[in-house]
Amino acid sequence: MSILLDTTIANTRYQLPRVIARYASGALLKPHDPHAIATLFRRLGISRMFSEGVAEPLFVGQMQAAGAYLFGLRLLSHEDKVTSRAGAFWDAVAGEYWNAASEMVRHSRMTTNPTWEHEDDFLYVAFLMTRYFLGPAVSDSEKAAAHIGTQRAMLKRWEDVLEGGADPRLGLCMALLLGDAEEFWAALLEMAEAREADLRTKVAEGKLAEEDAAWFRPFWGEGLALLRLAERDGLSVIEGCPMVPEIVRARNGLAFDPDAWTRPELLE
Repeated sequence: MSILLDTTIANTRYQLPRVIARYASGALLKPHDPHAIATLFRRLGISRMFSEGVAEPLFVGQMQAAGAYLFGLRLLSHEDKVTSRAGAFWDAVAGEYWNAASEMVRHSRMTTNPTWEHEDDFLYVAFLMTRYFLGPAVSDSEKAAAHIGTQRAMLKRWEDVLEGGADPRLGLCMALLLGDAEEFWAALLEMAEAREADLRTKVAEGKLAEEDAAWFRPFWGEGLALLRLAERDGLSVIEGCPMVPEIVRARNGLAFDPDAWTRPELLE
């Protein structure tokens, strides 16, 4: 794995400076560009974390991914926005860049994009965005009650969309709403098992290249983000989540720099 990670790091460091200049100009921005460049920064941060054995490269990569995505998100048309493509949102939340996550939510599409996403996938991300970043002031009890009602309505719609089908993400979101730490943990582990099974199949079928599996498979940024959100609710979350190394569970002391993705020295 070390050789694969070293190769990934070298290749990404070669790619990024060439991509950044065009992307930063905003010229000819394609709908997939913000996701693609965020993935490059994420790939570098995860690979360096595993190669160096410390969390800071991951936190830097998440900062760069979130900032680069935000830059492009502001330029995309409403028709080109797909909220369930949430990789950069997970980066912002997992890295504890709360202002970046809030800004991301402000510019995201809060309706399903039927051309590019399923409604259940949209509702999953939209529920979390609504719950944690679109709520009223705590002191406003009437608006707070209405906010809870909105969340319940979203979960009810999700159940209707599933038509009796199972989805551990729904159970996880319901557990967050109810403040049930035990059910949250059970749903999180079910999601982790499903992810690992899916990736194992993709590797076996050649749908996920070995060099990509080396960095993508052992780290679950979405899982870390969900743990961060549960902690914000005051849920007691036990240690040992699959694909979330203990070194990244510590607090991130870095302040968000929205332009970090444009600084070449941070690639080294």
